[in-house]
Amino acid sequence: MTRITSYRDLGCLVTGASSGIGREIARQLAQAGARIVVTARREDRLAALEVELKELGAKDAFAVVADLSDPGAAEQIVRAADAHLGHVDVLINNAGFAVPGTFMRADLERTARMIEVNITSSVRLARLVLPGMVTRNHGAILNVASIAGFQAAPYQGTYAGTKAFLLVWSDSVHQEVKHTDVSITALCPGVTDTEFFEAAGYRRLGRILKHRMPVDAVAKAGLRGLVKRKMEVVPGFKNRVLLFSQRFVPRTLVAAVSRRMLAGRPEPQRP
Repeated sequence: MTRITSYRDLGCLVTGASSGIGREIARQLAQAGARIVVTARREDRLAALEVELKELGAKDAFAVVADLSDPGAAEQIVRAADAHLGHVDVLINNAGFAVPGTFMRADLERTARMIEVNITSSVRLARLVLPGMVTRNHGAILNVASIAGFQAAPYQGTYAGTKAFLLVWSDSVHQEVKHTDVSITALCPGVTDTEFFEAAGYRRLGRILKHRMPVDAVAKAGLRGLVKRKMEVVPGFKNRVLLFSQRFVPRTLVAAVSRRMLAGRPEPQRP
């Protein structure tokens, strides 16, 4: 096998595909002629997406309704993907959500579910498909992290911590398989034009949301970076400048500025 140079005819698995970056990545894979399995919790949205992907040019599209906060969901999803695709050539680890508010007042069970979805499910899925990719010497994994993983993020600290884990873990595995034709890439978007903030319950975000990137540009950057075998992709010039500038100031100052920018976030909704 050879390195991935296009997505045509490849078997792709996309998590968190019912909205946002995951949905847009699935749409762009469909336009590239991929075979796609999409998964998320919302059955109605997945059913509509399955039809849309076929209309956009996907060789095939199949939806798997699953909740990745369930520890057994990863195995269920990969079994379904293997049955439908033969094997997974491309894994898009996109599923995730945030629990905003101060850590000491956040609902513990909801926070634990966030860690399960954002971190553990990504690790499980990658561990299930990566050995086969390495054996075939062909495959790619895109882990959707965030620029929040590079810095302190008061009032969304555990969420940022999950993204920091994804970033370091993804970079590490990238190096472990670098001698193969398998590519591992961390996509680190900044504020993106999706339902993320509304779903999490954020308010008073005018200063932040005015800088959000179009979701199609973020998805395109991630898929392009994966083909180019990049270790990390940070979409958007402003986001790259922001991260570069942080190298020259103390982490305590960066944390304090983040606190001021994120102040006034709501406490998380109770289940």
